[in-house]
Amino acid sequence: MSAGKSFYVTTPIFYVNDVPHIGHAYTEVAADVLARWHRQAGDRTWMLTGTDEHGEKILRTATANGATPQEWVDRLVESAWKPLLDTIDISNDDFIRTTDARHEDNVKKFLQHLYDAGFIYTGEYEGSYCVGCEEYKQDSDLVEGTGEFAGEKVCAIHSKPVENLHEKNYFFRMSDFTQPLLDMYEANPNFVQPESARNEVIQFVKQGLNDLSISRSSFDWGIKLPWDDSHVVYVWFDALLNYITAAGYGYDEKKLASLWPATHIVGKDILRFHAVIWPAMLMAAGVEVPHQVYGHGWLLVGGEKMSKSKLTGI
Repeated sequence: MSAGKSFYVTTPIFYVNDVPHIGHAYTEVAADVLARWHRQAGDRTWMLTGTDEHGEKILRTATANGATPQEWVDRLVESAWKPLLDTIDISNDDFIRTTDARHEDNVKKFLQHLYDAGFIYTGEYEGSYCVGCEEYKQDSDLVEGTGEFAGEKVCAIHSKPVENLHEKNYFFRMSDFTQPLLDMYEANPNFVQPESARNEVIQFVKQGLNDLSISRSSFDWGIKLPWDDSHVVYVWFDALLNYITAAGYGYDEKKLASLWPATHIVGKDILRFHAVIWPAMLMAAGVEVPHQVYGHGWLLVGGEKMSKSKLTGI
């Protein structure tokens, strides 16, 4: 980022399995305040938001509502997610959807680049998967269930049982980036903020990173791998790339060079995706890491994070 001259800020792209709640508006407003401040300061400012539309949870929700996944996401984006931006008067410069051709086409280019460079390989994985988070969970991420789920291990965020999956997948060699990430955090103390978030990320990476499963073959709602169309890319590996596909990666390098790197404003529950997986992906591809990742807190209902799936969204 050119100091005092350029500022690119992003919100996460939000999962469109249901309508938004004020927790989503909170993140939008936080990013919008930063964008407006930088515009008033005379900086060349660009704000990005959008929607995350692939993955198993979207497929299941669409099926339950008698729609195809594409019909479901089109309906939700136009009837709920884009109107949210008008309701709270957000000054975004772009809105990206992961079903946009500019995103899907250039995710494939990014994946092919990593595959050709030897950062992706085949293997088998078995683990506990939370469909709500679209994430494999470690034992430390699970808690004892209560009520109807008493006696079961449940996701600490969604309070629902995880599913045991065993699949042949493609893996990203994320373990190669344990030390490069730690070196980067040390060289740039402001990369992850606030300090509590930075400490959490560093302690997590110091334990050593595992390679990351980046494909699924048990369903087909997603971006197909360019070298194996029997697999779709893991929804998070797909979604994180929106920050550069919207900015020109793969089709407008001049635009990308003028905008990137970005400041990411994210909820603390998705901090590790943005502060660990995302910079590792970029390092592997030879792309500059983000300027900063800021993990904010939650708006709470009954002491818990607001949740569409728990029906606690306002």
